[in-house]
Amino acid sequence: MNNIFKSLTSVCASIAVFLTTACTNSAAAPRLSPEQEMVRLTADLRAYATDRNPSFQLVGNGAAGLLEVTKHEPESSVQELVNTLDGFLTESFFYTNDDDTIELQDPDMLDYLEAMMEQPMSAGKAVWTLDYLPDGDDAAMDQAKGRARGYVSSTAETTALTDIPDGRVQDENANDITTVKDARNFLILLNPENFANREDYLARLAATPYDALVIDLYYDDAPLTTDEVARLQQKPQGGRRLVLAYLSVGEAADYRPYWQEAWEGSATRPDWIAKSNPDWPGSYRVRYWTDEWKRILYGSETSYLDQIMAAGFDGAFLDVMDAWQTFQ
Repeated sequence: MNNIFKSLTSVCASIAVFLTTACTNSAAAPRLSPEQEMVRLTADLRAYATDRNPSFQLVGNGAAGLLEVTKHEPESSVQELVNTLDGFLTESFFYTNDDDTIELQDPDMLDYLEAMMEQPMSAGKAVWTLDYLPDGDDAAMDQAKGRARGYVSSTAETTALTDIPDGRVQDENANDITTVKDARNFLILLNPENFANREDYLARLAATPYDALVIDLYYDDAPLTTDEVARLQQKPQGGRRLVLAYLSVGEAADYRPYWQEAWEGSATRPDWIAKSNPDWPGSYRVRYWTDEWKRILYGSETSYLDQIMAAGFDGAFLDVMDAWQTFQ
């Protein structure tokens, strides 16, 4: 009986220690906030980049939801995001395009988006909108709606972003553009598949009069050179423009140079790679707060942001900032 009693006492003591330790660890490790982690990542990218180039610009895409104060996104985090980004872009702002059916944005959603954009607007930050409209008349109306609100609005025929739109560019000018806020118009072209070759791609981009270009760091398997980026930074009508490079902060893609063959199978894919994006085959949401993903983004010569800066880009276009919704 004494031995049994001693054993039971030992077990109870062990359980008590375990419970105490578990409670202590739980108190020390509060719930991860996907919203705040995205803001922290953005701030880290900003600090890293501007430490090396104080004039480096950041435009965030899909950050509207991060501007709403909630129990998981406090006012301090919202303010940090506003201070961190130079510009905020929102897709499908005035119009939605679902299965090629174009409709006006839901009035309640439009009110919400406008309310969210009031914060960066008040802070003197640029607000860009991008709607997908194949009709030129709709595109002109879209741009007028944005201009009336103080935004810079643009349209593209499809989400593939493969082409330079036809027609005159709104507010074309010969001014030097040194900040995102200075830009009166912009072009986002991320997929150059419709261009004959690298020279055709560069020549046609260089001939456009836009104040800001958002393009990919790579053409085929080779990054743009400093000479090529410098060529694009000059507007044909005179004046300098901004050239920003695409950088996804919320998704990894199997066609990017960092992707490893071992990640092809779901059984051998690292834990920081989460579920696939059904709308974009080959793209996967990532746990963007992990060290593994951060090392891909910045911190070494082969990291994505470091390559963008080495090529002479004026800034980065941070895509998929709404990835936090995956991990709620």
